[in-house]
Amino acid sequence: MRSVRSVIITLGVGVVLFLSTTPPALAHAELIASTPAVSSQLSILPTKIVLLFGEDLSDLGGANAVIVTDPSGDEISNGQSKVSGSSLTRELNSSTAVGTYHVDFRVLSEDGHPIAGQFDFFLVGNEGVDTSTVVVDSELLPAQQSFLAIHIKHLSIVLTVMLSVGIWLLVESRARHRRSSM
Repeated sequence: MRSVRSVIITLGVGVVLFLSTTPPALAHAELIASTPAVSSQLSILPTKIVLLFGEDLSDLGGANAVIVTDPSGDEISNGQSKVSGSSLTRELNSSTAVGTYHVDFRVLSEDGHPIAGQFDFFLVGNEGVDTSTVVVDSELLPAQQSFLAIHIKHLSIVLTVMLSVGIWLLVESRARHRRSSM
């Protein structure tokens, strides 16, 4: 009797431990926000660009980079890209050129996965800007992620708790049944 209960409890603990960890393949550094924001329309160019990712970035020299180009294709990013936790920052030269500014980035997450992407933002004058040629890597936008991709860890914890309670109730029910039949 005790050995069957021990096996069930051991299996339950193993399932709990397995399900409560996020598989490494699902834990990638994804762009979750930026300043300036993806496809935003600005009247003044900021002095720096800041990209925020869903997990910490590796701080290996040269592993992370962000490049910003103005409407004529000239690079306006200045100095080195700087990593701080899950953010990547780079200074920008001043520009008053109205139009589409293009951002290319490449980062290395702490778990070693390289991620690259691109997006545009706009510097607008009084007449606005034509956004019909917007470049956005849709896989990098949080709104484009599935519910499961965003909440996999939460769901695994809930399922683990439910499974553990179910196993415990099953074991207790069988134990009560055996005690009452004696």
